[in-house]
Amino acid sequence: MGCYICGYNVVPIVLSDTEEYSCLACGRYRITGSAIELLKLHPWKFDIYLSRRWIADQQEVGTTPLIDSDIVTRLVYV
Repeated sequence: MGCYICGYNVVPIVLSDTEEYSCLACGRYRITGSAIELLKLHPWKFDIYLSRRWIADQQEVGTTPLIDSDIVTRLVYV
């Protein structure tokens, strides 16, 4: 499996309705099942710069970034 943002080879930790990734390039983040479904249904790609910046901003406030269906639409090229 690869990082949803950059495609780097990363093994996810599968939780109940989320997957957690610790990408060397993008950082640690979680993505919900609904966000994953949106990515499967549409030919969207993450804006790598914007996504990495968003993850870093979330980590600065001490939270594990969670990409849900609302956030995913703000971080992708449509």
